[in-house]
Order: sequence, then C-alpha cells, then structure tokens
Amino acid sequence: MVSKNWIKRKEVSSKEIDDFSKKHNFDKILSELLLERDLTDKTELEDFLNADISGLQDPFGLHDMDKALEIIDEAVETNSKIAIYGDYDADGVTSTSIMKLTLKKLGIDPIFYIPDRFKDGYGPNLDVYKFLAEQNIDLLITVDNGVSGKDEIKYLKDQGIKVIVTDHHDLPEELPDADAIVHPTIPGFEYVCPYLSGAGVAFKIADALLGDEALELIDLAAIGTVADSVPLLGENRVIVTEGLKRMSENNHVGLSELIKKCKLKINNMSEEDIGFKIAPRINALGRMANASSGVELLTTGDADFAKEIVDETEDINKKRQEIVSKVYEDTLVQVEEQKDNGVLVLSGKNWHQGILGIVASRVVEQTHKPTLVLQLDAESGIYKGSGRSPEGFNLFTALNNYRELFVAFGGHAQACGFSVDEDKLGELTEKIQSETSKQKFDVNGSVNEKYDLDLNVSELSFDLIKTINNLAPFGMGNPKPVIKLKNADLSQIQSIGKDGTHLKAKVASDKYQVDAIGFGMYEKAKELTTSICDVYGELGVNEWAGRKNLQLMLDDFEVSAEGKKMSQLKSIYLDYRNKRIAPSILDKFDSIVFFNETYYEVVKRHDANAKLVMYDQSCDGENILIYDRPHDIELFKKFIKENKTLHTALYFHTDLNSRYLTPDMHKMKVLLKYLYTHQNIRETDMQMVADYLKIQKSDVDFYLKVFFELDFVKIVNGFVEKADASKQRELTESPTYLKRLKRNDVEKILIESDFGSLLSWISEYDCHS
Repeated sequence: MVSKNWIKRKEVSSKEIDDFSKKHNFDKILSELLLERDLTDKTELEDFLNADISGLQDPFGLHDMDKALEIIDEAVETNSKIAIYGDYDADGVTSTSIMKLTLKKLGIDPIFYIPDRFKDGYGPNLDVYKFLAEQNIDLLITVDNGVSGKDEIKYLKDQGIKVIVTDHHDLPEELPDADAIVHPTIPGFEYVCPYLSGAGVAFKIADALLGDEALELIDLAAIGTVADSVPLLGENRVIVTEGLKRMSENNHVGLSELIKKCKLKINNMSEEDIGFKIAPRINALGRMANASSGVELLTTGDADFAKEIVDETEDINKKRQEIVSKVYEDTLVQVEEQKDNGVLVLSGKNWHQGILGIVASRVVEQTHKPTLVLQLDAESGIYKGSGRSPEGFNLFTALNNYRELFVAFGGHAQACGFSVDEDKLGELTEKIQSETSKQKFDVNGSVNEKYDLDLNVSELSFDLIKTINNLAPFGMGNPKPVIKLKNADLSQIQSIGKDGTHLKAKVASDKYQVDAIGFGMYEKAKELTTSICDVYGELGVNEWAGRKNLQLMLDDFEVSAEGKKMSQLKSIYLDYRNKRIAPSILDKFDSIVFFNETYYEVVKRHDANAKLVMYDQSCDGENILIYDRPHDIELFKKFIKENKTLHTALYFHTDLNSRYLTPDMHKMKVLLKYLYTHQNIRETDMQMVADYLKIQKSDVDFYLKVFFELDFVKIVNGFVEKADASKQRELTESPTYLKRLKRNDVEKILIESDFGSLLSWISEYDCHS
C-alpha cells in the first residue's frame, strides 16, 4: 500500500477552541472542526450548519437563464418538438431526467438521447445530432455537456434548429454559437455557486420554470451533485441536504424502487448512500450497456416497470463488479513487472472498455503512480484507454506532450481518455516515463493526508457521531472528519471479503474498544511487528440484526513511536509472572536478581548455578530473571534505568491469591468509630471485633497499627482507648500506611496489569532505547 504522511488539517489551540465554543455555545469538538475549516463568520456558520431551501439562489443569476426561458416558453406555446441530449454517467442521467420531468410538467413530452459510451463517445456527436435533426426537432437542450460542441451545434443551427446548452464543464477557448448557454462560470457572469454539477444546472432551470414545484426534483439533483464529486459547499450543500430530506416524499417511484433494492432507509438517506449505493448502479448502466434505461427508471410513474429496470440494473452492476475485480487482478502481474516504472501502462485484449477508468483508479490508489489502462479493439487495431493520476501529477500535460501518438485524446489533470494505435503503444510507454521527473513527481514518496481530531478510544460514542454529522453532507470541499487514535491496540485481526483482502479488527485502549473495518488492508495488518499503532479512521455505525454498534472505517494505521519501542521491549522482556519456576530453569539465566534479602537467602540454599545478585548490582549485557518484587516501585524504576540486559524475565514471585490489600477508608472509619464508642476492648479482642464488623483480621491489625502511629488510639493497661490527639493528622503521616501505599503501587503496576500495559509502563523508564 501507499505510504501516507498524516498531518493535522489545521493546528488550533485549546484557547481558540474554548473561546469559539463559549462565543457560539458549541460543543468543543464541533468548534475544533469548524475552526479547522476556517468557518468563523457568523453568517457563513449559520448557512453551513443550517442548510435549507432558503439557501437556494436566484436561478436568473446564471448566464443566459432569461434567454433559455424565453426559448422554452415559446416552444411550449407552439408545441414544438424538443430533444434533450445528455450523458451516460449518473450526473448526466439525473440531468436528463430533471429536464424531461420539467418539460412534462409544462405539457411537453420531449425525446431524449443518452450517448452510448462505446458507439458515440463522450459529449456532442455530429452523427447523433444529424439523427436528431432527422426527427424534425425544433429545439435541442443539452444537459451536463455541450459547451465544447462548437462544430456540432453549428450544424444544428444551420438546419434552423434552436439550441440551449446547459453545462458545467471547463470552458473551451471559443464558446459555441448556441441560442443560450446556461453555465455557472461564464466570464463576467460567474454564478454565486460556480461549482454546480450538471444536475445542479438542470435543477436551476427547473427552478426558474416551475418555482416551488421544482423542489420535487431536488432529490435527483442531489444524486447528480454527489455522483459528480463537485464541492459540497454553498448551494450544492443546500441541494444535497434538501434532496436527501425529500427522497422520502416518493416523488419518483423508480428512485424509491432503487433505494429499496439497495436495502437503504428512504427516511434516513445520507450522501454516503448516494455515493456508494445509488450512483454506482446508475453509472454501471453507462459503463456496461446504455444508460437510457436510467432515465426511464427515474422518470417513470409505473412501479412495475420501475421494478423491472431496477432488477436489470442490479444484474448489470453485479456484472460490472465482477469484471472490475477480474481485470484488476489481471493488472497486478503487469504492475509487478513495471514496478520500476514511474508511469504504469497496463493493457489487455479482452478487458471491458467501460470499466478501465475504475481499474486505473484502483491501481493509482494502491501504487500512487500515474496509470493508463487500455483495451485492444482487435478489429481496428486500436487501444482505447483511460488514465488516472494521483494529486501532484498532471496527466493531461504529460500525455499532451505526445499528442501526435494518439488517435484521440482528451481529459484533465487527474483523468484522461484516449485511443492509440497498437504499434504506437510501445513508443508511448517508453517516452512517457520521463514525465514524472519533468514534473518533479516522486512516485515512491509518501502521500500527505489530513486528519481532524486527536482522540482516545474512550471518547468514541454515538454522541460524537451526532456532533460530527452537524457538518454533513460530506464530500469534495467538505471531507468527513478523520480521527487519529494514538498508541491504540490493533488486535483480533481477521481476513474478510470474497478475496480475503479486507481487514476486520478491534481498536482498543485501556478498557475501551471499537470494531474496525479496513478495505484492502489485511496484508498490511499481517505484517505489523507490534499491535501498538496510530490508527486513522472515520467513525460510523454498523447496524446488524436490529443492533447498532460503533464502527471505525480505517483510512490507515502505522506502528507508533511507542509501538516501535514496545516491539523492541517484547524482544527483551519475558513474562514469567504466575509461572512455576523449577530450579533447572533458574540455571538457564546468567543472574537471578532479588529485591529482598529473605528470598535471596532461600534461593541461595538451592545451590543454583546462576549468579544470585541483589538489585543494586550491575547486570549489564546479561540474561537475567527478576525473582521477587520490590516493596517500593522506585527501586524497580532505578534498576531498569541502569541495567541494559540482553533479556529480562519478570517472575516477581507472584501468587495471584496473595495481595497487598488496598486501605479501605470506609472500613477504617467504621473500626475507629467502634473503638471510640466501646470501652474495655483489649488488644487481644481484635478477632472478635473483626468478626463483628465483618472486616478481615489482617486488615484490623493493619488499621490498628496506623491508628497507634497517628495517635488516634493508645493502649492503657492492655485496653484500647481513644488518645488525646492534639492536632489533625494525615494518614500519609503513618509510616505503616505509607509503606502499604507503596506496596500497592508495586502490586497494581507489576502484578495486576496485563503484559502489554506493563511494557508500556516500563517503556517510560527502560534504558534499552
């Protein structure tokens, strides 16, 4: 997998967060997230956090909107024949559907044409325009394309056909001579939301034509907006937020059937449901067949017909998934063969042309290298391909340097489509390798990624999800917050998925843990040298069998600095606690270390071959076993700070059934009150007192000794009496009490903790690293 370098999205001080939180009465987590996104202006905050239809902008702010409406109004009045020319992706399908439904509401039944990816290609096609002209159309409306169709549109104009272009793609040097061009970035007429999707532009036309009735189409606009990965800011945020809400109104029976097939809850849809469930199915139609059925699905009022299309769409999507998996697997051999190349050129003879871009994206994600994936058309001898590249490398610029080698070529910085003759592929592969150095792009370098929150596992909760979701919908320009869990334990690693490449695990810290899923991360997890990692992921909910559980979607994990140290310590320290130690085992060590003279003398009588030493003697470079536990944890700290051993076995002469008891303040008060309120209690009566108060006799003896040392009680003629204490005393003034506390520290740290926690504590003082 690609190495990732994780940095905080923006460093915000605790004071800034506190001040912002108090000023706006926000949760501190929400305050930090907003500050990281530079959302501080009051009006901007209000619009961002409370996106609703009041945030929809005046549609007449778009270039030529008034002209477009005049032309459409005239066409409606004269009952003109209108054709809609769309595109084969989800944005194009929803744009076409919005325009078709809008015109139907005006009493026009338009025809529509969705280009075939394989036959017609992307964008305006002169042959198709000629075909539409033969249908005697009076008006052509393009959606999600057209701004680059100068020659094709001229043909229609020469035939006396009016043309309205609605588009959002990059503008060419020269605009077509259309009757109206509705576009958000025309120079001098830049719209307040310049990053509308194709569906967003189509919705604005519906808004201008229908007013409030257009809101019945905003759910389709939301699908196109999410699917096209435009920034979810400004009006786009309103379109998606409102569109998700209105999906439950069932305005489109086809969409409702599709949502049902995806097993989603129509009353609780999210942008992730669109991005991972709805849009891929619509896109599959254009990749594998013809996307016209997608428009039929989204515009039909017949539930039975809609169900048929949905079933067909599901079959096509499953086929698409299978083909993508197969072709991706086929590319892996070539990826390995080209591991020294800066640009990967992967080709096949029987690969499906519609999924080449998806495969290229997967390879880029795994390798961080610009990637071209091509399929040979045997009849023409031409390779048709798609290219993708990581951020930082301009693929369009790179390929444009060799334009003469292509039959056809187009695209932008991160994605290109092209055709190249079979006999030119070798030359292209060789020449393009120099482009990474020209652009000073390090294909072996780490990728900079941003995270938002530093948290502990204990802080993960359903309430935290609610706080984070104040920033939804998430997408381009407003990514879902990534959480960093420092020094977490990544454990219970399992391989899941059909091909076993996905990871299921637990992420834990202290007594808290959360389920985690990492796509394509099992191999990486298997290679970990220690489970102590810095973990990065997005918090969500996994709902199964009616139960909801927190789940972390992993973005990455890496052995933490502490984890590396822990890994080293695991090779040095051995856990012998609660094991039986036979004399023969002691002989395997260079030295046996003691903290107590008593144990030293006992073991000495066994004639052990190993050297027996006290804790204040040097054991540098030796294999040792620490036999017993110190009464003061500071002695153990000093020992591990000063002795750089080869291996250290920790025995501590541990008996799990024998513990130093923690002083119980309540029991101490009960005993002291009893002694103060009862007379004639002899020192020898303590067993009876212990039985009556239900306190262990050993505890009573300990507490009584503490009371004597603090002058709470005294012995007079063998009887226990209240002492005349002249001042308030603290328990820690008792040497016995203080000694017990120190022994309890030893107990808690060295005996009771699990080995991982013990090593974590040792790492703070150990001298090996």
